Amino acid sequence: MNLGRAALLACTLGALALGCGGERASTDARPDDALVVVLPQDVEQLDPRKVGDAYGLKVSRLIFASLVTIDPRTLEVVPELAERVEVESPVRYRVTLRAGLRFSDGTALDTEDVRATFRGIVDPAIGSRFAKNYQRIARLEVVDARTIVFELDAPHATFLTDLEVPILRAEDAHHAVGVPGGAEPIGAGPYRLVSRTPGHLELRANPRWLHGAPHFPHVRMVVVRDDNTRALRLLAGKGDLALNAIPPLLVPMFQGDARFHVHTARGIGTTYLGTNLDAPALRDVRVRRAIAYAIDRALLVRTKLGGRAQLARGLVPTGSWAYDDDVATYPYDPARARALLDEAGLRDPDGAGPAPRLRLTLRTSTDRFRQSIARAIAAMLAEVGIAVEVRPSELATLIADLDAGRFELSTLQLPEVLEPHVLAWFFTSEHIPGEGREGANRWRMRDAVLDAAFERGRATNVRAERVAAYRDVQRILAEQLPVIPLWHEDVVAITDARAAAFDVPHDGRFATLAR
Repeated sequence: MNLGRAALLACTLGALALGCGGERASTDARPDDALVVVLPQDVEQLDPRKVGDAYGLKVSRLIFASLVTIDPRTLEVVPELAERVEVESPVRYRVTLRAGLRFSDGTALDTEDVRATFRGIVDPAIGSRFAKNYQRIARLEVVDARTIVFELDAPHATFLTDLEVPILRAEDAHHAVGVPGGAEPIGAGPYRLVSRTPGHLELRANPRWLHGAPHFPHVRMVVVRDDNTRALRLLAGKGDLALNAIPPLLVPMFQGDARFHVHTARGIGTTYLGTNLDAPALRDVRVRRAIAYAIDRALLVRTKLGGRAQLARGLVPTGSWAYDDDVATYPYDPARARALLDEAGLRDPDGAGPAPRLRLTLRTSTDRFRQSIARAIAAMLAEVGIAVEVRPSELATLIADLDAGRFELSTLQLPEVLEPHVLAWFFTSEHIPGEGREGANRWRMRDAVLDAAFERGRATNVRAERVAAYRDVQRILAEQLPVIPLWHEDVVAITDARAAAFDVPHDGRFATLAR
């Protein structure tokens, strides 16, 4: 028995009833035909216009369908409800729907539903977090039941990917959907949500899905928050699939068990260390660069992630048309880190004095694996004279504090950058959260040249001009380091025989449950 398995089982085989972390595991009987997917956290929101949590996004995309979607294998934009999308000019897009589309309740899906959906997104009563993106639509012209024309108020190069908005029935477009305890949400995706209780979701095949029967017609999702309990649930045959849900240090247990397969695909998310540029200690870019040089990312990937990640040069993944590798990089170099701290006036005249040069706090989630990474980073920073207190918080509290600027350092993950302009949400001045502004520029990055580069990338459909714009974006971010990119983690799926047909998606979503 390997050490990982021994350590886990030593926790107690009774952890199927009570996990090591004190969490009680579900003991309800599983239906014979259900594929059981274990999740590390619950779904918070299923209304696709308001969803902001990772699992709400993933599940909502199984219930609802969009005009276009992202192929989980190639990461290309492909038609979904749309038969085709024609770009008639930089501000005019003609969409033709497939024939015979229906929602899961049997009602026809046509361009009136499309128009109502896009009008609903910008309805203040809905409060969509995505409303600003769609306020650029100046006119929606329904030509016939299958043809609709979008006219924008100005060129907006990302509009094709912006069409990946789940379409609602017209009657649902101006009120909340997917509310816990409310009516079943009606969509045109591969599944229907037939039951939802805290920690459990039951999905059944939508018989009217445009692609026919999904691979797995009955899916049960069970939330198990404790890492050890989640692994034990799989080992006991009470779960079939864990997608990015088992910490890397526990994955070897399944590699040595003939009942399971471990599948990986190169991921497109980025794990990073965020810095608060308004924090006095971090305003000097030399301090931020010193922090970057002090982190041995290769060692962390090898020891913490079992080698299942690629070191990141930036936030745009390799393979993207916008990726630029000609940017500043910060290989592990503690001597360079100390020199930069000296230049910034944070000197250690004795070379190894008892008092640190600098004290910082590092905010992270309560996830034990993420805490272990944060503590390893803190230990590395201590080697160059930066004392770091790791302070874990529940995710909602963590995000609220980051939005309010109550932090110095933080570890987070950016799930996917399929369209490079999404980075504007995280780095442009207008997206610093607070005072009525929406956005995720929690770092308080304010750079007029960066803002202008994002605007150039948005305002043209010419690929060469967009490449040049996002090259400037990546170079500025690499030089200024509002966040320090660490690595792109692989997507890791652990499956048993029931889930053998599951194909690991590069985006980490659940689309390949269906096809």
